[in-house]
Amino acid sequence: AGGGGWQLRCATWNIAAINNNPFEYYATLDEDDGYDKLMLAVQGFIDAPGDRDVCVSEVLTPPMFKRLKDAMSSLGWAGVDQVEQLWLSDFSTRRIIEGFLKDKGLGSKRLASMPDRFTNTINNADGSVVCRPTIINNYNREMKDLEAWFDQWFEFMFDTEVSVKNKKGEVETKKVCALLQPIKRAKYPAVTEEE
Repeated sequence: AGGGGWQLRCATWNIAAINNNPFEYYATLDEDDGYDKLMLAVQGFIDAPGDRDVCVSEVLTPPMFKRLKDAMSSLGWAGVDQVEQLWLSDFSTRRIIEGFLKDKGLGSKRLASMPDRFTNTINNADGSVVCRPTIINNYNREMKDLEAWFDQWFEFMFDTEVSVKNKKGEVETKKVCALLQPIKRAKYPAVTEEE
Protein backbone atom coordinates (compact mmCIF):
# COMPACT_ATOMS: atom_id res chain seq x y z
CA ALA A 1 0.00 0.00 0.00
CA GLY A 2 2.84 2.42 0.77
CA GLY A 3 4.87 1.75 -2.39
CA GLY A 4 7.14 -0.70 -0.62
CA GLY A 5 7.99 -2.58 -3.80
CA TRP A 6 5.31 -5.21 -3.50
CA GLN A 7 4.59 -7.10 -6.66
CA LEU A 8 1.52 -9.22 -7.21
CA ARG A 9 1.55 -11.95 -9.82
CA CYS A 10 -1.63 -13.81 -10.63
CA ALA A 11 -2.63 -16.67 -12.84
CA THR A 12 -6.13 -17.84 -13.51
CA TRP A 13 -7.51 -21.04 -14.87
CA ASN A 14 -11.02 -21.90 -15.93
CA ILE A 15 -11.55 -24.94 -13.70
CA ALA A 16 -15.25 -25.03 -14.51
CA ALA A 17 -14.72 -25.65 -18.22
CA ILE A 18 -17.61 -27.35 -19.94
CA ASN A 19 -15.77 -29.14 -22.71
CA ASN A 20 -12.79 -31.39 -23.22
CA ASN A 21 -10.97 -29.75 -26.14
CA PRO A 22 -7.31 -30.78 -25.75
CA PHE A 23 -6.16 -27.67 -27.66
CA GLU A 24 -7.96 -25.30 -25.31
CA TYR A 25 -6.26 -26.40 -22.10
CA TYR A 26 -2.51 -26.74 -21.76
CA ALA A 27 -0.81 -29.06 -19.30
CA THR A 28 2.85 -29.72 -18.63
CA LEU A 29 3.98 -33.30 -19.16
CA ASP A 30 7.55 -33.67 -17.96
CA GLU A 31 7.86 -37.19 -19.37
CA ASP A 32 6.59 -36.37 -22.87
CA ASP A 33 8.14 -33.60 -24.96
CA GLY A 34 5.96 -34.73 -27.90
CA TYR A 35 2.96 -33.10 -26.23
CA ASP A 36 4.75 -29.75 -25.99
CA LYS A 37 5.84 -30.03 -29.63
CA LEU A 38 2.27 -30.77 -30.72
CA MET A 39 0.76 -27.91 -28.72
CA LEU A 40 3.41 -25.43 -29.93
CA ALA A 41 2.89 -26.56 -33.55
CA VAL A 42 -0.88 -26.10 -33.26
CA GLN A 43 -0.40 -22.65 -31.71
CA GLY A 44 2.12 -21.73 -34.42
CA PHE A 45 -0.37 -22.76 -37.10
CA ILE A 46 -3.16 -20.71 -35.52
CA ASP A 47 -0.88 -17.69 -35.07
CA ALA A 48 0.53 -17.78 -38.61
CA PRO A 49 -1.29 -20.22 -40.90
CA GLY A 50 0.10 -18.70 -44.11
CA ASP A 51 -0.88 -20.55 -47.26
CA ARG A 52 -2.13 -23.48 -45.17
CA ASP A 53 -5.14 -21.29 -44.32
CA VAL A 54 -7.56 -22.80 -46.82
CA CYS A 55 -11.06 -21.65 -47.73
CA VAL A 56 -13.87 -23.05 -45.61
CA SER A 57 -15.33 -24.58 -48.81
CA GLU A 58 -12.24 -26.79 -49.11
CA VAL A 59 -13.20 -28.42 -45.80
CA LEU A 60 -16.99 -28.26 -46.05
CA THR A 61 -17.13 -28.87 -49.80
CA PRO A 62 -20.04 -27.84 -52.05
CA PRO A 63 -21.46 -31.42 -52.18
CA MET A 64 -21.24 -31.58 -48.37
CA PHE A 65 -23.04 -28.25 -48.03
CA LYS A 66 -25.78 -29.44 -50.41
CA ARG A 67 -26.26 -32.58 -48.32
CA LEU A 68 -26.45 -30.45 -45.17
CA LYS A 69 -28.87 -27.99 -46.77
CA ASP A 70 -31.11 -30.83 -47.98
CA ALA A 71 -31.17 -32.35 -44.47
CA MET A 72 -32.08 -29.01 -42.87
CA SER A 73 -34.81 -28.47 -45.47
CA SER A 74 -36.24 -31.97 -44.97
CA LEU A 75 -36.56 -31.21 -41.26
CA GLY A 76 -38.53 -28.06 -42.04
CA TRP A 77 -35.97 -25.73 -40.50
CA ALA A 78 -36.71 -22.06 -41.12
CA GLY A 79 -34.20 -19.86 -42.94
CA VAL A 80 -32.44 -22.52 -45.01
CA ASP A 81 -32.50 -20.29 -48.13
CA GLN A 82 -30.91 -17.46 -46.12
CA VAL A 83 -28.28 -19.86 -44.79
CA GLU A 84 -27.46 -20.87 -48.35
CA GLN A 85 -27.12 -17.21 -49.41
CA LEU A 86 -24.79 -16.49 -46.46
CA TRP A 87 -22.83 -19.62 -47.33
CA LEU A 88 -22.41 -18.65 -50.98
CA SER A 89 -21.76 -14.94 -50.45
CA ASP A 90 -19.64 -15.09 -47.30
CA PHE A 91 -18.74 -18.18 -45.29
CA SER A 92 -17.67 -20.51 -48.12
CA THR A 93 -15.04 -17.99 -49.30
CA ARG A 94 -13.53 -17.20 -45.90
CA ARG A 95 -10.15 -18.53 -44.86
CA ILE A 96 -10.74 -21.12 -42.17
CA ILE A 97 -8.31 -19.72 -39.59
CA GLU A 98 -8.13 -15.96 -40.21
CA GLY A 99 -11.68 -15.57 -41.53
CA PHE A 100 -13.56 -18.04 -39.36
CA LEU A 101 -11.81 -19.33 -36.23
CA LYS A 102 -10.27 -15.93 -35.41
CA ASP A 103 -13.35 -13.87 -36.33
CA LYS A 104 -14.18 -12.00 -33.11
CA GLY A 105 -17.64 -11.16 -34.46
CA LEU A 106 -18.52 -14.83 -34.81
CA GLY A 107 -17.10 -15.39 -31.36
CA SER A 108 -19.20 -12.66 -29.75
CA LYS A 109 -22.30 -14.09 -31.41
CA ARG A 110 -21.46 -17.66 -30.33
CA LEU A 111 -22.32 -18.92 -33.83
CA ALA A 112 -19.72 -21.69 -33.60
CA SER A 113 -19.21 -22.13 -29.85
CA MET A 114 -22.88 -22.54 -28.91
CA PRO A 115 -23.56 -25.47 -31.27
CA ASP A 116 -20.26 -26.96 -30.10
CA ARG A 117 -21.36 -26.63 -26.47
CA PHE A 118 -24.51 -28.68 -27.10
CA THR A 119 -23.07 -31.33 -29.42
CA ASN A 120 -19.38 -31.82 -28.58
CA THR A 121 -19.82 -34.41 -25.83
CA ILE A 122 -23.31 -35.54 -24.87
CA ASN A 123 -24.00 -37.26 -21.58
CA ASN A 124 -26.99 -39.54 -22.00
CA ALA A 125 -29.43 -39.99 -19.13
CA ASP A 126 -28.22 -43.60 -18.72
CA GLY A 127 -24.65 -42.42 -18.09
CA SER A 128 -23.27 -43.29 -21.53
CA VAL A 129 -21.39 -40.65 -23.49
CA VAL A 130 -21.70 -39.78 -27.18
CA CYS A 131 -19.02 -37.67 -28.86
CA ARG A 132 -19.35 -35.66 -32.04
CA PRO A 133 -16.88 -36.75 -34.74
CA THR A 134 -14.07 -34.25 -34.18
CA ILE A 135 -10.48 -34.12 -32.97
CA ILE A 136 -11.41 -31.83 -30.06
CA ASN A 137 -13.06 -34.42 -27.83
CA ASN A 138 -12.77 -38.12 -27.02
CA TYR A 139 -14.22 -39.37 -30.32
CA ASN A 140 -12.46 -42.64 -31.04
CA ARG A 141 -13.37 -43.74 -34.57
CA GLU A 142 -10.94 -43.28 -37.45
CA MET A 143 -11.60 -40.38 -39.80
CA LYS A 144 -9.18 -41.11 -42.62
CA ASP A 145 -10.21 -38.20 -44.84
CA LEU A 146 -12.70 -35.34 -45.15
CA GLU A 147 -15.38 -37.56 -46.66
CA ALA A 148 -15.12 -40.08 -43.79
CA TRP A 149 -15.30 -37.25 -41.25
CA PHE A 150 -18.32 -35.67 -42.92
CA ASP A 151 -20.19 -38.97 -43.26
CA GLN A 152 -19.66 -39.67 -39.55
CA TRP A 153 -20.55 -36.09 -38.58
CA PHE A 154 -23.71 -36.17 -40.69
CA GLU A 155 -24.82 -39.49 -39.21
CA PHE A 156 -24.13 -38.13 -35.72
CA MET A 157 -26.09 -34.92 -36.26
CA PHE A 158 -29.09 -36.22 -38.21
CA ASP A 159 -29.40 -39.96 -37.41
CA THR A 160 -28.08 -40.43 -33.87
CA GLU A 161 -30.60 -40.34 -31.04
CA VAL A 162 -29.64 -39.33 -27.53
CA SER A 163 -31.58 -39.47 -24.26
CA VAL A 164 -31.12 -36.25 -22.34
CA LYS A 165 -32.90 -34.54 -19.50
CA ASN A 166 -34.98 -31.48 -20.31
CA LYS A 167 -35.24 -28.39 -18.07
CA LYS A 168 -37.88 -30.19 -15.97
CA GLY A 169 -35.53 -33.13 -15.39
CA GLU A 170 -37.54 -35.47 -17.61
CA VAL A 171 -35.69 -37.78 -20.00
CA GLU A 172 -36.35 -37.08 -23.67
CA THR A 173 -35.05 -39.00 -26.67
CA LYS A 174 -34.22 -36.84 -29.65
CA LYS A 175 -31.83 -36.63 -32.55
CA VAL A 176 -28.67 -34.64 -31.93
CA CYS A 177 -29.69 -31.94 -34.41
CA ALA A 178 -32.75 -31.26 -32.24
CA LEU A 179 -30.44 -30.13 -29.43
CA LEU A 180 -29.55 -27.02 -31.45
CA GLN A 181 -31.51 -23.98 -30.38
CA PRO A 182 -31.64 -20.39 -31.62
CA ILE A 183 -29.14 -18.13 -29.91
CA LYS A 184 -31.02 -15.55 -27.85
CA ARG A 185 -30.34 -11.92 -28.76
CA ALA A 186 -31.18 -10.94 -25.18
CA LYS A 187 -28.06 -12.77 -24.00
CA TYR A 188 -25.90 -12.21 -27.09
CA PRO A 189 -26.96 -8.82 -28.53
CA ALA A 190 -24.43 -9.01 -31.38
CA VAL A 191 -26.63 -11.68 -33.02
CA THR A 192 -28.77 -10.14 -35.74
CA GLU A 193 -32.40 -11.04 -36.45
CA GLU A 194 -31.32 -12.76 -39.66
CA GLU A 195 -28.74 -14.88 -37.84
